[in-house]
Amino acid sequence: MESKTSKASEKPFHPPVWDRGDPIDGDMLRFTIGDDWFQDRRLVAVDIQGSLAHADGLLRAGLIGCADHSSIRAGLEALLAEHARGEWDVEPGDEDVHSAVERRLILKIGDAGERLHTGRSRNDQVATDMRLWLRGAVQDTDGLLGTVAGALLALAVDQGDLPLPGYTHLRRGMPSSIAHWALAHRAALEADRADLDGVSQRIARCPLGSGAGYGVPLDLDRTGVAKALGFEGPEEPVTLAQHSRGRAELAYVTVLESIALDLGKLAADLWLFSSAEFGFLTLPAAMTTGSSLMPHKRNPDLVELIRGGSRQVVADRAALLDVLRDLPSGYHRDFQLVKPPLFRAHDRVHAMLPLVARLLVSQEWNVEALKQAADDPDLARTAAVLERARGGETFRSVYREESRQAKGAPTSGVESV
Repeated sequence: MESKTSKASEKPFHPPVWDRGDPIDGDMLRFTIGDDWFQDRRLVAVDIQGSLAHADGLLRAGLIGCADHSSIRAGLEALLAEHARGEWDVEPGDEDVHSAVERRLILKIGDAGERLHTGRSRNDQVATDMRLWLRGAVQDTDGLLGTVAGALLALAVDQGDLPLPGYTHLRRGMPSSIAHWALAHRAALEADRADLDGVSQRIARCPLGSGAGYGVPLDLDRTGVAKALGFEGPEEPVTLAQHSRGRAELAYVTVLESIALDLGKLAADLWLFSSAEFGFLTLPAAMTTGSSLMPHKRNPDLVELIRGGSRQVVADRAALLDVLRDLPSGYHRDFQLVKPPLFRAHDRVHAMLPLVARLLVSQEWNVEALKQAADDPDLARTAAVLERARGGETFRSVYREESRQAKGAPTSGVESV
């Protein structure tokens, strides 16, 4: 049976789980579904994981019998295995992953499949799916950050003694080193890893059993289901489950934004230092591109797109934030729009991090260029001022004297201090 639509020529949808037989405007349905069916393709495994735990909870609560429970479990496990083999996925005609799984389960096991949704709403179901997905995302992101941080540490150990001017205003300021540069970038990423702990706290409790946001008048085993899914316990009060929708996602994307800002700064440094004007390092040929016209060119497209992609993550966070802004309490369909910017930001950062790690271990530093820059006498002037001040001269008097000797000092007019 296909759902009724206002335009017979349009491709019909599978009947929504809320279909009562009334005519459904196809354009309305198409608009409200949008690309949610496609976004939900990455939620199939966690949705079935949550449904398996929910089925076990229904059995413990006496809401389904052993035979139906066994049939439901067998059907869900078969669907999970078939999906892993690529035999099915959420289709354009499905409203969401929950509808797709339930539809296929009923087709596979019959009436027993219609009992699975007892005591559950798609509202608490998707909230649980998102927390399960976020748990895996946080773990994966932490691992990738650790790899890049490890590459920066290795760089500091292997080549950290090489000098690198310290810049302010992109002008040479004070002596520094590759170690100081690399370890600063590493520390920033380690701070991002620490921020992921805050996301983990936001996803520590299970929304299942909160229904549409106001609880379910059944004696559900919320604690048992939450523990089975690896949560600390159920979300309490039940009204918090929908009240907090999107906030864990925002917390995660905020960390992704911070990572992106750190990657963008690192990419900008590599872009600048690898230019002919600086000449401090050479990017590996395998990780650069060529010009279709100029045969001598090797272009830093990778670091430029990391820099640009980092800005897009900032935009993704802004898009997610605007979905949540000023919504009243309770569930709203707006929450569906959290998924695209969340998944975009996640995918962008996960595409960039492995490439950054590979780039850091394969670039070559130009020792001669670094030493030549380090020989700039102006780099030593701050230390000279402080040494003379320690010897008893006033700081400001020796500061003015050293400034007059500097190669960038003004020859007339008011002195710059």
